[in-house]
Amino acid sequence: MSQLPPGEQAEQRRGQRLLFVAVLFGALLNFPLLAVFDHDGRVAGVPVLYLYVLLMWGLVVGMTGFLVRKKE
Repeated sequence: MSQLPPGEQAEQRRGQRLLFVAVLFGALLNFPLLAVFDHDGRVAGVPVLYLYVLLMWGLVVGMTGFLVRKKE
């Protein structure tokens, strides 16, 4: 088992976390969950499905930004 330098270990962990976020995003925007929110309901005049997709997108953007920021 080879040991990676600390900087490379951090990059590897960051890559694994970003992969997790991508898989999570794919699961959250997959058919079964989209079907749950696909009905005629509205929140403040916005269809529930649109609101769900917008909130999930914002969550993924926020998580990705948090993971890729530089720690100085």
